[in-house]
Amino acid sequence: MMDYPIWHLTSFGGGFWIAVIATVHVFVAQFAVGGGLFLVVAEKMAYRTGSSELLDYVKKHSKFFMLLTMVFGGGTGVALWFTMALLSPVGTLVLVREFLFAWATEWVWFIGEIIALLIYYYYWDKMKREDHIKIGWFYFIFAWLSLFTINGVITFMLTPGQWVETKNFWDAIFNSTFWPALWFRTALCAMLAGLFGFVTASLLKGDEIRCLMVRFCGFWTILGLMLVLPLGYWYLMALPPEQAMLVMYKSHRVAFFMKAFLYCAPVIMLGGLIMPVCIPRKVNFVSAIVMLLVSLMFYGSFEFVREAGRKPYVVWGEVYSTNITPAQVQKLEGKSLLQNARWVPDNLRQITDENRLEAGAWLFQMQCAPCHAINGPMNDIVSRTAKYNTAGLDAFMSGMGKMSRYMPEFMGVADERMALARYIDDLSPAQTSVLPASPEAEIMPAPFVADQKYVLMAWPFEGLRLIVEKDNKLLISEKGSIVRAQLLMRGDPPELITEDVKVVCTLKGQDRIFEFNLEDGFFQSPGIDVDPCTADGYQPLPPVEVKALDASGNILAVTTIVLPVSKRPGCNNCHGGGWDMPGQGGLSTMTADDIIKVHDRDNNTDFNDRVKGGDTIDCLACHDSEFQMDLSAAVHGFHAVYLSGRENDACTMCHPQESLRGVHLEAGMECINCHGVMENHALALLKAEKVKPAARELMALIMPYDIEMSEINPRQPWVQQPDCLTCHAQFGDPETDSVFNEWTSSRAGLFSNRKDEMDVVMCAACHSAPHALFPASDERDNLRAMQYMGDAKPIGSGGTCTVCHEDDMGDPAHHPGMGLEE
Repeated sequence: MMDYPIWHLTSFGGGFWIAVIATVHVFVAQFAVGGGLFLVVAEKMAYRTGSSELLDYVKKHSKFFMLLTMVFGGGTGVALWFTMALLSPVGTLVLVREFLFAWATEWVWFIGEIIALLIYYYYWDKMKREDHIKIGWFYFIFAWLSLFTINGVITFMLTPGQWVETKNFWDAIFNSTFWPALWFRTALCAMLAGLFGFVTASLLKGDEIRCLMVRFCGFWTILGLMLVLPLGYWYLMALPPEQAMLVMYKSHRVAFFMKAFLYCAPVIMLGGLIMPVCIPRKVNFVSAIVMLLVSLMFYGSFEFVREAGRKPYVVWGEVYSTNITPAQVQKLEGKSLLQNARWVPDNLRQITDENRLEAGAWLFQMQCAPCHAINGPMNDIVSRTAKYNTAGLDAFMSGMGKMSRYMPEFMGVADERMALARYIDDLSPAQTSVLPASPEAEIMPAPFVADQKYVLMAWPFEGLRLIVEKDNKLLISEKGSIVRAQLLMRGDPPELITEDVKVVCTLKGQDRIFEFNLEDGFFQSPGIDVDPCTADGYQPLPPVEVKALDASGNILAVTTIVLPVSKRPGCNNCHGGGWDMPGQGGLSTMTADDIIKVHDRDNNTDFNDRVKGGDTIDCLACHDSEFQMDLSAAVHGFHAVYLSGRENDACTMCHPQESLRGVHLEAGMECINCHGVMENHALALLKAEKVKPAARELMALIMPYDIEMSEINPRQPWVQQPDCLTCHAQFGDPETDSVFNEWTSSRAGLFSNRKDEMDVVMCAACHSAPHALFPASDERDNLRAMQYMGDAKPIGSGGTCTVCHEDDMGDPAHHPGMGLEE
């Protein structure tokens, strides 16, 4: 709505008015074609049989026909043009401009229809039979020629074909779907002639004449339907691939209408057989109307399916449903819509806190109201967006025109998009998924005495384990947090102890003991199921006591750490639902159900049916093979389409705020300093799997930020991660604050698996877990450092070598940069 006044709509949006008026008008208009032939054939049959009752029926039917098609049909035609001009003036101008000759021709046919029908009705007893039948034939020919001409315009709107390049009138008319659509609609006209005939035939008084006409109407109905179905398939197969994809797979509304179309067909078939063959004498007005309504549903469903193939355009490739042209989209890229649209009030050109909702309302009218209503019966924006919060709506609108191809992309700047999201969110009942701050249980470090013989280093394998699962329904990430440990006997040099010892741990407040396994110079626990949702409130950093025991079970050393875990993924920003445990977290049933529903819709899977059958959907079962993308690539690639351009906010949209708690947070760094912005992060993962079609499809939808696509280095998740030594070259002070695009070459090079230069002590033994490096922002992460040094800093740094050594060291044996260099 760039250059024209806006028709402000609320409960009955533009989609409602177009759907109702166009469906009813075309339904009647196609009866006007088939019904004309029906009249001629019925009249000839009356003359041939000499039946005065049949002739009297045809006369009465012609009056019904004239009033319905000429008066009502003509009125709905005017209403359709009026509505089109208000909702899409640009689209209407395209049709008028490109098809001026066609419209002039159609008006000739239409005038011929009117004259012929008036003569046909008013001259029943004033003309010779032969001449009267000729007038009937003239009417039918004119009506079918109108269908022929208008069919070219209607199919052009969906499949303009070569006209896009040639701008040739005949290329526009005789486009790729012209002939299948023409014969499909011709067959539909015949079917409707029979169905409308049932209505008037049911009112006949005599049993014999009623039976005759019911059978006659049944023949038209069955013959038309038998032709409609294969011709409809031909029509569908003639669609270009992009439109066919929207009809068959990508527009989620199509499934309902496709089912309605397929379910109504056998009802019409059975009715067309049973009514004339089995119960012709029992056919009454009510049953005839029911059949007519079923046929309206049948035809209306077809039109909805056909319209889905045209989305997001009014005229494919020429005018969007928002009345904005692709040329205007390019011109306005990155610019404000409110400042460039002609009819926006001056006080809304610049968004402020005071006018934000009003500006959002205008943006809704310009970009949503042509299709959507507010609390209305069709395309209701409130019910369709109820699951989103403001941030989720903002993200969804970022993906319009990309992942959501059936809607045009949002026009305007980020502030306008957020204003529209805020306005739509305010239309829904208030709901919030904001959680209170977690109560922190007080934890004291384990004791440490200066002359103790052993030092136990223990740390969580992950800086935070994010649990995304719903019991017996959906499993996106697995439970099972891991603790690693190394036992050192103090001395000069200290000795790594791995034999004749056992390392165990227990969660504070629990009795279960977890025994570690010996790995490559370190001990590792089995997966420990930790639930941060407790009776005492949300505990994302539960304490774990780790002990080293000798062969006799005597305690050699003890340390206390925390095992970071979260059940607060941001899925409900877009997928709705609150929290499984109110006030704490956990994936709710509603959230999990919507994730499954969206996956089924977008990927043609049957997960919802499988869940109903008792299965649990394990995402890793598919996304961990040579056929499907790795889960991390799939998740980040899909969501990057919606979350591009948001820098670190894209990360915290899904990951909990407490994901980063280490020294880098205190230094002012964010997720994107190491992993890159969302779009670049996703592209690196997708490039590693670009041999898979799904990865290539996602890559085509994501634009890299501040870097060329060719410059992004591919990486495998959990195998190739940002390398610490990119910033800390030679273990020195950082020379840059960005490590994106420099990956470790293998798992062995990961910080969590790397050891010092003596290949003995693991990096995490002194620095703690990734994302929670000493000194961490949360004091509970610093327990081990406080135990051994009384200060939150890396073990052994700043002259604290005596944690493991008997004497202070004079050289940095573990790695350079320890502060011991002269």
